[in-house]
Parts: sequence; structure tokens; C-alpha cells
Amino acid sequence: MISVDRRVRKTKKAIQDAYFRLLAQKRSEKITVAEITREADIDRKTFYLHYDSVQDVIREYTEAKTREILKRLTMKSFFTLRFDKEIFAREAISLVSENLSFLKMVAGSPDLDFFWETAQDTSVEVLTEIYARHSSLPIADLRIQVRFFVGGAAAAYRDWLKGSIPCSLEQLSERVTGIAFTGVQSILRGSDEEPSLSSH
Repeated sequence: MISVDRRVRKTKKAIQDAYFRLLAQKRSEKITVAEITREADIDRKTFYLHYDSVQDVIREYTEAKTREILKRLTMKSFFTLRFDKEIFAREAISLVSENLSFLKMVAGSPDLDFFWETAQDTSVEVLTEIYARHSSLPIADLRIQVRFFVGGAAAAYRDWLKGSIPCSLEQLSERVTGIAFTGVQSILRGSDEEPSLSSH
């Protein structure tokens, strides 16, 4: 069983790696199963044993990567101790830095919008489940708040990746976590207390 699982992981990684190599050369919508199988040196039957479509390749990768990131935060006790925005900012910077070229590529590709949707949906699902253990809010209310934060943070980082927000990654992460931890009112309070991003 272990060898079968290892073989499946190895094949899926070969498919994902082939997809990303092709993605660096052309738009996602133009990548075909035939190209991926040729690049990964496998046959079509093997591809369809693991995925139903080309989009499923990045969907699975995105979901796994998102869960891995949230697991990193969980291991640092971010969700069980008093929330520490320094941990959150540091992990966000680390995550973006480690995957910068890939994230810039998908941020600038409209045909990869489903990447962001998958990452957000996975984050909302996992975070709602985690926060439900520590909150007395009804699940519906909790999900709205988590969705609001995740959607806003993802949009801010995506704009930054596209070059629409002129600041450093550290400055962006500081602002995103500040708003997340102190609420939208911090924007008004901070307007007289903190320098704007554009002044750096």
C-alpha cells in the first residue's frame, strides 16, 4: 500500500511539474492534456487515472498548498493561543517569498482566477472549522467573518503581486494583519498616526 501511495504521489508530482513548466510558456487555457502527458512522459490513460481535466491539476495543487500553509500556522499554535499578528505577518511574508514567481504568474493570468477561488474556498473551510472550536458565534456568522477576511487579504496580495500596490511585501503584510486584527476602524484611526504606504 505504501509503495502504491508513493507511486501515485510521484506520478501526480510529475504531472503538476509538467503543467507548471508549460504554464511558464503559455496561458493555462491553451495547455492541453496531450502536452502535459508528453512533458511528463506518461500516457493519457495515466493522466485520467488521477485527474479529470487540466484545471483539476492546479485545483488539487492549490488546495494541498493552502492546507499546508494553514497547517504551518496551526503548528505554531497561532489558532490555539492568543492570536499573534507577528506570527501571521511573518508566515505570510515567508509564503509569498517562497512562491513569488509562481504567484506573480497566476496573479497576472485572468484564466487562472479559479486558483484564487480554490485557495479562498479551502481557507474559509479550514479556518471556519478551526475558529468554531474557539468561538461562540453561530457557524453562519463565523463563516461570513472568515470569508470577509480571507477575500480581502487575498485581493490585497493579488493586487500587490500585479504591481498595483507600490510598497514592500513587509509593509503590505503589516497593513493586512493590522486591519485583520483591529478591524476596519483602524484605517481611520491610523490615518493620523501611521505613514501611508505610498510615502515609503
